[in-house]
Amino acid sequence: MGRTVPTFRMVVESFGWEWNDFKRALRNIDQEAFDELINHARKHAAAGSNISNPNPFEPIVMSILVEHEKTLRMLREYVTREHP
Repeated sequence: MGRTVPTFRMVVESFGWEWNDFKRALRNIDQEAFDELINHARKHAAAGSNISNPNPFEPIVMSILVEHEKTLRMLREYVTREHP
């Protein structure tokens, strides 16, 4: 029997646990922000599973950046619409 390959979602969860000591050293507000970043990566688990990258850090960070870009676009649209 071959080895079972973990799903990207499992990789994201493992990543969150691996960084747990770092998270605990953060202030409460920053811990919440860290959790939100991991949630961003979870939202894109399907996309992350489509890339064969031996380093899971890259698709995790890219997932976070996609969510940040979406937020920036919404904020730009709001500012443009409300304060032309």
